[in-house]
Amino acid sequence: MRSELEIYQEISEVLERRRAHLKMSKRQLAKLTGITPVYLREVLRGDRKPSVVILISICSALNLKMSDLFLQLETQNKI
Repeated sequence: MRSELEIYQEISEVLERRRAHLKMSKRQLAKLTGITPVYLREVLRGDRKPSVVILISICSALNLKMSDLFLQLETQNKI
């Protein structure tokens, strides 16, 4: 079983790939989510453990369902 830190790191990797796929800057994403660029950068690096509310906000801005986020982790045997 993966540690909590590893799971957050893997979540951040999925979010970062999605952001890059959409060609969205971190500044744009931060503005859409209402969080600071610094905090967002830390989340996307896996250095911060975002709350569920922040995670929902980021997923929404990336047009990514939370269920799809976790499905990606599951299909990659990440959780």
